[in-house]
Order: sequence, then structure tokens, then C-alpha cells
Amino acid sequence: MADVALLRCDTYSPDVVKGRILKGLDLVGIDPGCFRTARVALKPNLLTAVPPESAVVTHPGFFEAVAQIVIDHGGKPLLVESPAVVSLKNALRKAGYLPVIDKLGIEIAHMDSVEKITYEHGHLFKYFEVSRALGDVDMIVNIPKLKTHGLTYLSAAVKNLFGIVPGMRKSQMHLRFPDKREFSEFILDLYGAVINRFDSPGAILHILDAVVSLEGEGPGTSGSPRKTGAVIISEDALALDSVAVDLVGLDMNLVATLTSGFAREFGVSSRDEIHVLGERIEDMRIQGFLPTKNTGGPLLLRGSFLRRIMKNLFVEKPSPLEGACILCYQCRHICPAGAISEAKKGTKVPQFDYQRCIRCFCCQEICPEAAITIKKGRLQWLMGRRY
Repeated sequence: MADVALLRCDTYSPDVVKGRILKGLDLVGIDPGCFRTARVALKPNLLTAVPPESAVVTHPGFFEAVAQIVIDHGGKPLLVESPAVVSLKNALRKAGYLPVIDKLGIEIAHMDSVEKITYEHGHLFKYFEVSRALGDVDMIVNIPKLKTHGLTYLSAAVKNLFGIVPGMRKSQMHLRFPDKREFSEFILDLYGAVINRFDSPGAILHILDAVVSLEGEGPGTSGSPRKTGAVIISEDALALDSVAVDLVGLDMNLVATLTSGFAREFGVSSRDEIHVLGERIEDMRIQGFLPTKNTGGPLLLRGSFLRRIMKNLFVEKPSPLEGACILCYQCRHICPAGAISEAKKGTKVPQFDYQRCIRCFCCQEICPEAAITIKKGRLQWLMGRRY
């Protein structure tokens, strides 16, 4: 069994959020005294340089509440995060984190150097290069944002740990695993390696910012903020993500990190083994929460040969929007397949090579202007459903 605390929270006031989190910790049996003398890695979601009201990043008020709890109970917080393209400094500034960091004296990890962590039971990977900062901490407090995601369908506790992989190495993994199922298996291998690295009880805690979530074409600025009014806490990332999916009424079967994760038995192996404490999901469930339109293409197209030939006909593609694009070329820098080039003379959007494009949607995810939309494949209507 895994305990998950579900709390109502309708504001980002740090004092209010702090009170909600402390209640949640009590519900799941975690004594905040566990932070005493510990060096604690705080891992928010800082995908890119965007303001907090975009709901793309963990809100600074939420982060402040978590950091204050660690400090109040004798811990030493260390912010650990690595945006894919922009500098961490720019992401912190734009997201409103710098005043919090200055106020609380929070140290920021250097993400340039890496260390290897291992997971001998990995399906695709048995070792990973992650930030060396993780080797210097006693605990991780994972502070994800509840968002839809074009590749994994959901971005919450399990997916947020991808941020411990430094910078552009993330793009390399997208290139290697463009298929949503394989990419989710990679994410689960990484999750297993993190569990293996911090193998003592209580060394990993997940606190989800679901006060305002992101629906639609997440996880970047193409998504839309949606008030969901919740804080969710657990030591089990799969259990937490399961409750989050249920809260917003998404299809659990489309979250490969959950379906495959349950089968791997990292902790819980089914929804029946999850004990929700605090509020009832039924009393808080969000109606009409919009999923991403991108579900990764039909199964018959997931072989590499067929994908190359048929993807333009049957699979969505990212498409830049004239009038919204500012030609910052963050999309070009993040593209793992090298499928994006500079705009032609006289045009105002980058050029996309859809034969090279692997449909990882990193470009849409990272775009600061929501200037990349999703277009259906030319013959998707023949399939009799929306892919």
C-alpha cells in the first residue's frame, strides 16, 4: 500500500501552502524532523523562462513553502534543476524565483558536471549521467507541476525527475526514443535509478503543485492554465501520479509511465493499493480537463520504416505560427533531430523538415511564445479517430 495525501489549496500564499503541506506530511506519516541536519535537493519544474502565471513551472510561492519547511526543521535546501535550452538563471528570474532564493538563502546547484547512477533492472538503460549535485545530498524533495504532456500524456512526479539529466542531454534521449512507449520506459528506468541511489526509507518525497495546472497542449506555453486547487503528497511517485490523473479525469491507460510502472512494481502495482488521505477524489474531481491532442500516432506506424514513410500522413506534426513566432530559435537549439533551420529570406518562421522530424514535440514544449501548434496528418481522418 502507498499513502497519498490530497489537500485543497486555492492560493499560492506561501504561508497557506506551507500549512497545507505540513498537514499532508502528517497524514502520510512523515515527520518534518527528518530534514534536520540533512542536505535536501529541491527539484521544481523549471522547463523554460516563463512567468509563473503560465502554469508551465512550479509556482515560486509553492517552492518557497517547501523550502521554508525544510529550513524551519533544520535542513539545508539545494535547488537542483536544468532547463533544456535557456540558462537556469534566466528561468529562475522569469519564473520569479530569485526573490525567494535571496530571501531564504537557498544554494543553487551547479549542473555542469555529471555522475553515473545505476539501475541493473533497467529495460532500456542500466546507468544514467545525472547532475553530480545529487551525490552531495541526503534527500530529494521532488516538486513537480501537474501538466499535460504531448509525449507522455502526463507530466507530474515521475516525469519531473527527467530534469536531473543536464541540459541538452535531454534532447539526445528524445532522439533516441521518439516513441512515447519507449520514452516512458526510459523515464521509468531513470526513476528506478533514482530510487536505487536514494535507497533509505523517506529519502525521496514528492509534493505536487496542482493549485493551478496546465491542460491542453502542455507541457509548455501552448497549454492553458486551469485552476485545480490541490496539493498532492506521497513518497511513491507512481501513486501520486495515479491520484493526479484521477483528480483531473484523464485516461489512466494513456499514461505509459503508470501502466508500465505498475507492472514493474517499484512500489504500488495497481490503483487498488493506493490509500488516499485528506480529501476524497470524488469531492475534488475537475470536470472537462483538456488532454493533449497528441497521442503519439497509431500503433501500426511505430516501426521505424513505416514511421518514416507514413508519419506525415497519419501523425501530428509541430507547425510554427506566423505572427506569434519571434524567431528566437529556441526550437532549433532543442531539436534533437536537427529538423529545424533558420527562416527563409522574407519569411517570419523557422523551416521544419518533416522527414527528419521525430515528433518528440520538444520545440512546442520549449517555445516561450506558444508559437508552435499541432497539425493533424493529412490522412488522419481515414483512421476514424483522432490520433
